[in-house]
Formats: sequence, C-alpha cells, structure tokens
Amino acid sequence: MRNEVENNSESRIKRKLGEVFDVSAEGAVSVVGEFLGDTLLGTFLPGVSSAVFSIKQRKVERNIMCMIEEIKKIDDYFNKKLEQMDKNQRDQFQKYTDLVTEYVAEEQQVDKIKYLVNGLLGIAEHEEINEDFVLFYYDTLNNLRLVDISVLNFYYLTYTSFGQSGKTYQDILDENNIDLDQYNAIREKLVRVGLFSTQRDKEIDDLYKNVLTIQDHLTLIDKGKGKKLARFKKISKNDKYSITKFGREFIEFFINDTEKN
Repeated sequence: MRNEVENNSESRIKRKLGEVFDVSAEGAVSVVGEFLGDTLLGTFLPGVSSAVFSIKQRKVERNIMCMIEEIKKIDDYFNKKLEQMDKNQRDQFQKYTDLVTEYVAEEQQVDKIKYLVNGLLGIAEHEEINEDFVLFYYDTLNNLRLVDISVLNFYYLTYTSFGQSGKTYQDILDENNIDLDQYNAIREKLVRVGLFSTQRDKEIDDLYKNVLTIQDHLTLIDKGKGKKLARFKKISKNDKYSITKFGREFIEFFINDTEKN
C-alpha cells in the first residue's frame, strides 16, 4: 500500500515536471526542470506508519506541485542563473534547493510556498552564502503564519513609504478576519522572533530611573534636606511597535517586489 502511494505520487510529480519544465517554446529541455528533477522526486517520508503515510504523502505531493508552479513563474530567471554558475556554485545551490524542498514538503499553508520559493531567488543572487544564514531565515519563516507575514509586510510598507502606504491597521484586521487582540498578539510574536521591536525596554529603563528619583527624594526628606522633586521621565501609556532591520531584510528576501506593493 505504502509503495503504491509513493509510486503514484512520484508518477504524478514526474508528469507535472514534464508538463511545466521539460519542453520550452524552442523544444529544448529547461535547465531548471532538469536541475530540480532529482530533488523533487527524492522527497520521501521515512519512519512513517502506513496508516498516516498516505495523508502525509498527499500533503507532500500537493506542496511539491505548488512549488513546481511557483518556480515556473520565475523559470527564465533560474535558467539564466543556473547557466551562469560554475560546478561548485551549482553544487552549493543544489544543496540549498534540497534544503528548501524539505521546508516545502512540511509546510502546512500552501499559500506560503511562494515565499519559500522566492527565498531561492535571494540565495541564487549570492556566489557564496552562509548555511547558518539560510537556516535562520527559513526557520524564522517556518515559525510564521500567513497572517503574521501580512502584519509584518504592512509595517514594512508603512516604513518604506513614510506612513503613506494607503493602508491602515483596520484594513489588515478586515483582510485577515482578526480582531485587535489577535493583531496585538501577532505583533508580540513578531517582537519575540526579532522582526519587530518596541520601546518597552527603554521605557522600563525610564521607569526604573523614576523609581530611583523618588527614592533619592525620600532619602533627602528623611535627612531633613527636602527639595523640589526632580522631573520624571515620561512613560507612554501605549507601546510603540516598529519593524527592525532584520524584519525589513526578511521581507526583501522572501517577498518579491510585486507583492510588496
């Protein structure tokens, strides 16, 4: 049963590769299709019981099919880049393509796969790229849901357009069918992964200084040397969120120019 499901999935992926990549307008084999073939067909699920194998395999097949379609959209770019690479560069890019394919296979939200594929564009732009860098970016993306990316991109657009993006946070609430509490929870999540920052740390520091000011004032009063209380540091009642440098670079790495607008 398991082998039959796996073989059927492989056959369907082979057909999809043939339909999408194998033949160009001139009848030539697509470089990127040939390059991706072994990687995509090599996706498998070791150590999974037969009872759940078909469910997981269907998800893998669905995701790989989506990956093929997304790569086809930028096929010309990849063909050009691959033809420019020497053997060592191709080997390195193959390694990262294999890595990205693993993330694709496990992705729960199929609409996120376009971002995983877009990341390959960023990788292809570098003659040499650090593996830890790639893993860090993809692990971060893996931890985000589509709604998180939507909020992050909203802040990116607001930052790069100097507040003139044409969207409000209410638009984001409506587009993603979330309420204000959920929106705030998402912003806190983005702070935890380093994509957002807040003024909270600075204001906690200011609050501490205010406490010290009161303490010094009370000490002087106790010694009979009371004088006018020093001015307090102003503490905002509202926390302010902003996109970090990492957040901006993250958007630029995974989201293409048409989607940023």
